[in-house]
Amino acid sequence: MNKYYLILVIGGITFGTAAIFIRLSDLTPGMIAFFRFFIAGIILSRGRINLRKVLTQWKTGALLSAHMILFIASVYRTTIIDSTVLVSTSPLFSLVLAPLAGIKNSRKDVIAGVVAFVGVLIMNFPLNEGYLVGNVLAILSALTISMYTILLSRVKDEDPLTPAAYIYLMSSVFSLPIMILQGVGKINFYSLLSLVGLIVFPTLIGHTSVVYSSGHVKPQHIEVIGLLEPVVATVLAFPIFDQIPTLFEMLGGIVIILSILTLLWNRW
Repeated sequence: MNKYYLILVIGGITFGTAAIFIRLSDLTPGMIAFFRFFIAGIILSRGRINLRKVLTQWKTGALLSAHMILFIASVYRTTIIDSTVLVSTSPLFSLVLAPLAGIKNSRKDVIAGVVAFVGVLIMNFPLNEGYLVGNVLAILSALTISMYTILLSRVKDEDPLTPAAYIYLMSSVFSLPIMILQGVGKINFYSLLSLVGLIVFPTLIGHTSVVYSSGHVKPQHIEVIGLLEPVVATVLAFPIFDQIPTLFEMLGGIVIILSILTLLWNRW
């Protein structure tokens, strides 16, 4: 398989742990977003921080911060499955926005994107109106991450870890005011362990895989592969939170995997 697609698949799997760690934590969305990106940025920068270059990533940093805070807030206001499924409508936004950024959609892109969106609809049927606010936040999170991925495709650097570090540090700057407004939350063993998990898996592995592959893989493809998140989250939510997947969630997950296999075809 093309190494960039393989890295994205691994990253997509780690994304599925995000909602689990967030639900296990008692920290505020602002607290989680700030420390998650600040620590990851410090680690990837390897002690070499260029403040001027950090500031050049203000657009990607703002979008990533907005996506993360909206997503975390949605997890606290709806079910894990609904949150991860709705945030995974991002491929549809990417299909619409990509041409505006000069990135063409091929027939395969459209087919994979539409099939993925159908899978998302199936997984989230029927929609629980009692969690309307959380569901809306998840959709807004999907919009911001699709804008982020498209903008990221223009970021060029010989060392892919360098822009990732700068983006994370800039995201932490935008997350800081939210943390100050919301406070810290409850600091306990599970909260700290969850924060470490969020930093290591969906951030250092997951989001960094997106930065690493940008410029080599279309943003539409990145978003579709990212749909492994609701599939993995649904599987993990069963043993951890006793959230038993419905028939629709299992069928939708199969459809999403088929859409990803459509993109991976001829790239093995």
